[in-house]
Amino acid sequence: MRKRPGLAVATLALVLTLTGCGARAVSGTPSGDGHLFDNAQELVRAATGETDQVKSAKFSMTMTVAGQPVTGQGEGRFDGDNTAMRMSMTASGIDEEMLYVGKKIYLQVPEQYRDQLTSGKPWGQFPENSNFSKVMGAAQAQQNDPKQMLQQIQEAGTITRSAQETLDGKPATHYWIDVDVAKSVDKLAQSGLSQAQLQGMASKVKTVPMQLWLNEDLLPVQITEDMTELMRAAGAPASTQNMTLTMKYTDWGIPVDVQAPPADEVGDIELPN
Repeated sequence: MRKRPGLAVATLALVLTLTGCGARAVSGTPSGDGHLFDNAQELVRAATGETDQVKSAKFSMTMTVAGQPVTGQGEGRFDGDNTAMRMSMTASGIDEEMLYVGKKIYLQVPEQYRDQLTSGKPWGQFPENSNFSKVMGAAQAQQNDPKQMLQQIQEAGTITRSAQETLDGKPATHYWIDVDVAKSVDKLAQSGLSQAQLQGMASKVKTVPMQLWLNEDLLPVQITEDMTELMRAAGAPASTQNMTLTMKYTDWGIPVDVQAPPADEVGDIELPN
């Protein structure tokens, strides 16, 4: 079990993606005529109509957690109770597959760890009443709905700069947005942080910067975020404070079909300490 901590690293990345940056990726939207918004509330109003109609996309993720790279790619359908997602991740040299369907998280466990983690089953799910299960369930229910994401930016975001650019060879609108930490405490609570940690974060870190690139169809194509200061303020161990994320989105509107693994192939899984 020498490499077993890789599972925890990748899962941590997954939590942060779903409760943090992945959730906010659809927060910014330019107008189709090239107008640059300077007000987050106007931006949200313009974005809402598009995100209501376009509910699925492919995505890729590059994340650094405690100096270790975590990469992933997949596809998701963001549609309230009908939300579903499939993602492949690589962390600490270990490849993992994650499914979210029916409000449940499933992880495909590497074969060499199945006896220890899932009683030999190829897929693991977190016990329904575990803290991690509750955190992930709340994150998915609240954060992957585009209207919920937009609401967060509407309540806590401020546009500081914008520009028309080219990204991956295509026109894009680039927004720099500061998210007020104090106004985001309720959303951050869904990540499982204690009230003491949340209060400490809000007192030490005023804003968290995000950068959003959006295409001509009013949809996100890239987001970057540096969460190092937030992790430091939360009292995370020094070895885990360095945390950055880049997410890319493509193929908006594709059909996404994600099915849960057969019940007889799923066992309960507990994160290693």
